[in-house]
Amino acid sequence: MRKFSLASVFLWLLGLSVAIAQTTPFTASWTFEGTDDGNSSSGLVTASSFTYSGVNKTLNKFFAGYVGLGNSIQHWSTTGCNNSEYIEFSVQPKGTAQITLTALSFAFSRSAEGPKHIMVRSSADGFSSNLYSAGTTETYQMASIPLNEAYFVNQTSSITFRLYACNASQSNGTLRLDEIRINAAVLPITLLSFTAKPEGDRVQLAWSTANEYNADRFRVEWSNDLDVYTLIGEITAAGTTNERQYYGITDLNPRSGTNYYRLKQIDLGGVIHTYDVISTIVRASEPVVSVSPNPASPNRIHMRLWNADDATIRLLSPMGQIINGRIERKPGEGDLILQQPLPPGLYWLEVEVKGHKQTFTVLIL
Repeated sequence: MRKFSLASVFLWLLGLSVAIAQTTPFTASWTFEGTDDGNSSSGLVTASSFTYSGVNKTLNKFFAGYVGLGNSIQHWSTTGCNNSEYIEFSVQPKGTAQITLTALSFAFSRSAEGPKHIMVRSSADGFSSNLYSAGTTETYQMASIPLNEAYFVNQTSSITFRLYACNASQSNGTLRLDEIRINAAVLPITLLSFTAKPEGDRVQLAWSTANEYNADRFRVEWSNDLDVYTLIGEITAAGTTNERQYYGITDLNPRSGTNYYRLKQIDLGGVIHTYDVISTIVRASEPVVSVSPNPASPNRIHMRLWNADDATIRLLSPMGQIINGRIERKPGEGDLILQQPLPPGLYWLEVEVKGHKQTFTVLIL
């Protein structure tokens, strides 16, 4: 079994019942009150601006709509349906958040010469099939489209909708749109970072999250070929929180060369979320020096001296004076034993290995 050690884990424990929904509802909307920009009620999801392909906004401004101002689009084909003419809008989850879309609605009408038919498609199936198809009139109608397909559930990438219009009597005839709204939910688990830092014969792994819901634990796995993975260790997750969380674990047995690491988050219900693989290169022959713990003891300063057993070490006071002590060395580590206990304060530890000097700030409490 591979050895592992756990770094500091900061937990925010919340006494929330299991009855709370796993996802948080949100809406994305385009109201056209002087702007093509969308609005999302969730900080974990962005709503795109409204864009146009092969058509354009009438006079590049907004007119009276279903509620307040609305959008008026012209220059639709008069000879049938042209799939290169559409308007487009999308929602995009941030980080590793997952979104589930449940419904799309909007108000629509046309001018007397405007297109007489509309269709709605989405990127979820490559814009290959209609989610909605209806005739238009000169008075506003409300489209209400359920999004029941599996490809709208737990998505981590952008979902785009396109609205096509057909059979305008004249090119300057307009399609009128207003109050576009997407009802959805977001699974607020956002991985902010996942890093691997080699330190001699070991690798320090660290990650942080912005949000978690019903997160039970994190699992870190190792591979040298991106095929077979071995468990490094598991860390208990914070559960449910909107506070940033920090986690860490140490791989004590990496191989020399390239090492790959995979992070998994496991929900209380057993659902596993796998994040992107990261890699790092271990050069076990390189010297590594560190001070641990820091703050240090007034009587003894412990150092990791990987490939640095012959290091020259001296401790300096805040005034730059050398502080006397003796070095006790062991393979891969050492202790500076002070002749007298150090007063509280900051000190500088100079370590020189093979002509390369490093200076560490040491805190004595």
